Amino acid sequence: MSANTAPGPTANQVRSRVHQMWGSVAGAWADHADEVEQRSKDVTQAMLDAVQPAPGDSVLELACGAGGLGLAIAAKVAPGGRVLLTDVAREMVEIAAARAGRPGEHESALVTAQVIDLERIGLADESFDIVVCREGLMFALDPGRAAREVSRVLRPGGRVSFAVWGPRERNPWLGILADAIQEHTGLPVPPPGVPGPFSLGAHGVLEHTLAGAGLEQVRIEDVAVPTHDNSFEEYWQLRTALAGPMKKVLAGLPTETLDAIRETVRQRLSPYSSVSDGLTIPGLAYVGSGRRPTATDR
Repeated sequence: MSANTAPGPTANQVRSRVHQMWGSVAGAWADHADEVEQRSKDVTQAMLDAVQPAPGDSVLELACGAGGLGLAIAAKVAPGGRVLLTDVAREMVEIAAARAGRPGEHESALVTAQVIDLERIGLADESFDIVVCREGLMFALDPGRAAREVSRVLRPGGRVSFAVWGPRERNPWLGILADAIQEHTGLPVPPPGVPGPFSLGAHGVLEHTLAGAGLEQVRIEDVAVPTHDNSFEEYWQLRTALAGPMKKVLAGLPTETLDAIRETVRQRLSPYSSVSDGLTIPGLAYVGSGRRPTATDR
């Protein structure tokens, strides 16, 4: 290394930046929790179908955001079940805990919330019947480590379901925005070393990650996740507010650069626009599921 070359950030420094990034957009996730759940309803149903929650089950949700998935499961594990909502961003956990405490939000299942990193879960071995993670695993610096942690905390025969975004080209609702930012700023999106939303989108990667963690009966399902907005202005406001990896970049840009990015995105999304239906843009998620083997499986 030359005297003029500074070392790059360590993995822990990158993790810290990613965690802060999601904390910075937590308010927007709280404000738009209903829109997020509406967009994700088919993914949520696919995940529920995969893990089949039942009364009495103990459930861990990782990267919970505003907690919508875990709260949906809570109604299915009552009576006698429990759900632990977790996220690496303290701000997200506070939002999920507040929603869990609202009257009528769930039935009699015990719902609690805690700050936990999905790569370092730090809970007891074999302590959950079900682990779920919707749109979080792709942001782990080491997804394999996260999957192994999930396998560790599952009881034998326990079920798991992860949802991640598919390939960039199958998700123009976000890929077009990321491409426009990169073209107009020269900044790679995401930054080097930071995992992005499509990091597990290549064919076979999610399946390999789950199987490598010792899970069996691994299955990957394609789920269409189109986005619906009444106008381009609604699209821009909502997508940029929720997009953790991009919000900080956009906030620091000169007005003329930001306007140029908006116009590029508007033009490229025009094929998905109609006067009567607004803006409907394709999206694709992978829902990966599996189970931890039992002693009789070996």
